Amino acid sequence: MSPDLIFDLSRINLFGTNQSATLRTEYGTLEQQATVLYQYPELFKNPNFLGSISGGYVSSQTVTTFAASSLFATMRVTQHVTKPTTLIYSWSYREVKVNPNSIQVSLALIPLLSQPARVGGPGLNYIRDTRDDPLDAHHGTLNTVSLFLSDSKFGSQANFNRIDITNSSYYDFGRRHWVLARETRYGQERAFGDGNQLLIPLPERLYAGGATSHRGFAINAAGPRDPETGYPVGGAAVAVNTLELRTPYPNLPLVGNNLGFVFFHDMGNVFARSRDVWPSFHNFHQPHQDSCRTPPTVNTNPDGTLNVQDAQPTCSFNYWSHALGLGLRYRTPIGPIRVDLSYNLDPPFFPEVYNYQSSVSNVPQPTTGQANHFNFFFSIGQTF
Repeated sequence: MSPDLIFDLSRINLFGTNQSATLRTEYGTLEQQATVLYQYPELFKNPNFLGSISGGYVSSQTVTTFAASSLFATMRVTQHVTKPTTLIYSWSYREVKVNPNSIQVSLALIPLLSQPARVGGPGLNYIRDTRDDPLDAHHGTLNTVSLFLSDSKFGSQANFNRIDITNSSYYDFGRRHWVLARETRYGQERAFGDGNQLLIPLPERLYAGGATSHRGFAINAAGPRDPETGYPVGGAAVAVNTLELRTPYPNLPLVGNNLGFVFFHDMGNVFARSRDVWPSFHNFHQPHQDSCRTPPTVNTNPDGTLNVQDAQPTCSFNYWSHALGLGLRYRTPIGPIRVDLSYNLDPPFFPEVYNYQSSVSNVPQPTTGQANHFNFFFSIGQTF
């Protein structure tokens, strides 16, 4: 998901101080953005505090189900408590909107899921980083906790709270410095309120899958899918554990000692409800696969619209999906170039109807879809 064009403009030492203003623009096939950032170091006349205000526009399609855009504004205070520990206090607002021409979910849900929603409220981030090298760690830990509350009391149209926790650890062993790296992520959301306040907008849901997540899935493709179209719709909980064995960089012809290998195991999934996460831990295969293999019956109504019958809302994604893989790491001054190939041991089945939103003159033929066994990723930097 690399951008095609990046343009940044910065003005430092504003008004003869250490304050700065930055304009960042990015244009790519999947993401476009224009943001302005103003930074005020030594806030409260304390070198451990940094204040910032940012705002702008972002449009992206990192999920195949929809393309989303948002106007946002954020105030943030960063506190460096100790050398490894950082706290970030924030207050943010964003107007999130799903492009109705891009959304790929059941027709009955489109008016609800594609309407603009204002999301806003306070947030808190905790970061503790003791890694020896953030680009290619050999020992140390990284812990992050992200909290966010969206409430109508703050002018939000969607009421929910979110917690997202990540713990990473690195162990260097042997004379040649093998590295055993592990990362565990757990996140959950809870909606509250009445009516549409209980509906968490699609862009605000939790997702997993991709080069820096569960590599047994395409980007953000893990977890529940729309029962009629088969597209991923995110969930209210996510749990992913990644284990990597990183080899030393051997001395090889042509590439010297710049090429290393990684053996990895990823497991986890996205879940519709947080209470489904841990009871599903012992499910190594998708439960009730027969119901997921049965496509819905599709007819046309007298007015020419589609009538989907016997869709399978009971199709379950409550299991921990496991993937094994092999990766290559080519060492460069800006971090390793990464290539990963994974094999999902049990990719999910799901019923689907193609081109659900388009006008149809013929009844489409429902099919049974299945996520890919093999997934290939190319990126820069270690997975975590």
